[in-house]
Amino acid sequence: MLDKNAYPLFQIQEQIRITGFHSLFQIHYDCGFEFSGETHDFWECLYVLEGELCVSADERVYNMTAGDLIFHKPLEFHKFTIQNETGATLLIFSYSAEGPLTAWLRDKVFQLSFSQKERIHSLLNYMQSKTSPIDIRTFQHDYYLQPFSKVPYYSQIIANDLCQLFLILAEKGTLSTVSSSPDAITFRNAINLLNANLDQQPTVREIAKQCNTSEASLKRVFDKYAGIGVHQYLLKLKINVAKKMLQAGGQVFDVSEKLGFTSQSYFSKAFKREIGVSPSNFVKQEKVLAKMESAW
Repeated sequence: MLDKNAYPLFQIQEQIRITGFHSLFQIHYDCGFEFSGETHDFWECLYVLEGELCVSADERVYNMTAGDLIFHKPLEFHKFTIQNETGATLLIFSYSAEGPLTAWLRDKVFQLSFSQKERIHSLLNYMQSKTSPIDIRTFQHDYYLQPFSKVPYYSQIIANDLCQLFLILAEKGTLSTVSSSPDAITFRNAINLLNANLDQQPTVREIAKQCNTSEASLKRVFDKYAGIGVHQYLLKLKINVAKKMLQAGGQVFDVSEKLGFTSQSYFSKAFKREIGVSPSNFVKQEKVLAKMESAW
């Protein structure tokens, strides 16, 4: 009989676990293609297989090339534009995850080493071998998710391989730096200014003045990196914070007032226009989800 004292149990310190995928696909975009931008409640990764593109992630701007991988955290507004003549081929996947490493991956962009790139290409080969040779446009965003219900071990192999890559990046990954172009700096300064004044409604002139630029230049920079106007971007920032406040138990009236909306009615209309449901219904949905998760 084994002596338990001689063989103590060492618990696994799980750092990250992917709990589900929302999208997983490979796609090629031609030169000049511009993704208009989005924000959602889950994580997303964009990996550049070939080509070059400019990516904005909240206030940060990156010029990415083949072998670069960016993490978009939940509620992060992200947009990209393809820059080089031959276009760009991307691997994009969005997912939900838990564990302490998820917080560390916020705002991270990596330049992958040869061995790290090989891991992604090996995973791609595996997914392609299990996916039916159908037109990828038929199931664009979930193309590589199609075998989930057909191949028993497929989903866990993908999740485990990606988690292993994330762990390796955390241990010895090479980080990329943000763009230092004048436009990128102006954009970053403007977004930081908006975040610092979420309880107000500054004018474009006031923001431009504090960023030492003209109103026309500020509008051009937002169109370039966000694809939307300054005040529309500010509204998105306010709504994202409102969601967090409501999830934390904030009352609709208090949230509206703290974020500088002129009235609760206007806040409710703006919230529903951005999220699809009213603030009160959003709270109800969150409570239902919380009960389901606790029951699970």
